[in-house]
Amino acid sequence: MKTGETDPSLEGVQDTDELVDRVERRKPYEPYLEAKLGLRNHWYAVFFGTELAEGEVRGEMVCGERIVFKRVSGVVYALEDRCPHRGAAFSARPECYSANTLTCWLHGFTFDVRDGALVEIVTEPGSKLVGKLRHKTYPVREISGVVFLFIGDMDPPPPVDQDIQPKFLKPGLVCHPVARNKSRANWRLAAENGYDAAHLYAHRNAGLFEQIDIPVPLSTFPSRKDHVTEVDGDTGPWGIVKFDDINIWHVEVDGTHVTAPNVNPEQSHDNWEIEVGLFMPCGLEVDYFPAPGVLHFEWYTPIDEDHHLYMIAHAALCEGSDEEAAFRKRCEEELAPLVWRDEGDPNVPVGDGPSWGFNNFDDWGREQMHHVYHYEDFWHRERLFRPDYIVLRWRMLVAARMRGVQTWGDWAPTRGWSPDGRGYNPNFGPKARRGEKP
Repeated sequence: MKTGETDPSLEGVQDTDELVDRVERRKPYEPYLEAKLGLRNHWYAVFFGTELAEGEVRGEMVCGERIVFKRVSGVVYALEDRCPHRGAAFSARPECYSANTLTCWLHGFTFDVRDGALVEIVTEPGSKLVGKLRHKTYPVREISGVVFLFIGDMDPPPPVDQDIQPKFLKPGLVCHPVARNKSRANWRLAAENGYDAAHLYAHRNAGLFEQIDIPVPLSTFPSRKDHVTEVDGDTGPWGIVKFDDINIWHVEVDGTHVTAPNVNPEQSHDNWEIEVGLFMPCGLEVDYFPAPGVLHFEWYTPIDEDHHLYMIAHAALCEGSDEEAAFRKRCEEELAPLVWRDEGDPNVPVGDGPSWGFNNFDDWGREQMHHVYHYEDFWHRERLFRPDYIVLRWRMLVAARMRGVQTWGDWAPTRGWSPDGRGYNPNFGPKARRGEKP
């Protein structure tokens, strides 16, 4: 069975309203509900290449695993961020005596970051462990300025392009970093929210619509199953791309008229269309956003069960260095502030008005949902409606195509990890135990 869409109870049904009812009753995506820490044996976006200079070291947590990165001769390498001697985190106090090595600050165990080999111990030169002990490494690839990491045990790992949004791999594409933040919400809520076009209603007061005069509906969704395309080959990438034929521009609520932004009541907006795709393990691509000719990419990389890395980038096809420079300048001065601002007006609701970015609201909204899903079982209590059909298709696809479910294994939860590159902070320590609420 390729996906839940081949479930016999769903065959022959095209109406998305009826499909939501049938899928809700059966929930043919249980493996997806188990993937709190993410999917195992997949590639994840971790940070932008500009965030790690030559010779620098940074620590990250991905899918519950703590990892230290170092750039050597332009190439990014990754090791498990706990010394095999006594478990100290390399990133807590990085020491490097040569370009290729990383030394544990506690007892001086020194490893070649390229292959994990122990090359010397400062406190016992010539130790018999040298040449015998090898530390765990992780596959890393850097593509268009984004660093991807493989979490899993497949050797060799699958090609990285099987886990990347297809348009991100276009030849000549220039990718510009916009934002990277630690967000308090499970990665699945973030991915579903990014793809859920019914929540456009909540963006209706965004400052972006004051800057870019394009009409955007209050909600948009497909009426039929065949308006949703599964990118579902034998090897990947695997994802969902939707064509929305129902757009909600106006609604009457108890005598009050609600209208979508930038809508002229004298004109028809039925030809409105933005192509949106959500791809495994956790990447979004949006064509024609935040402006015509621009591609918008997002990643929702799991940190732990309660947090994800929220990464945003803009991209465009550029010919030559002049076009690239002009595009990057436009991103910095115009496009990036439309979607993300580190600080907005605290007296204005998050996401509303020009002081906030469009995606600041998404980050805030996911945090509002996280508690009820994580601690009050809303994965089984939610009451879905017709626009959620695309979310259900996503869940079924992931459940069918995932290479594995990530678990804690021999790692333990800790809230002392941050995505600023400084890794473990002993002032916080491992406070969150299994099953304990923060």
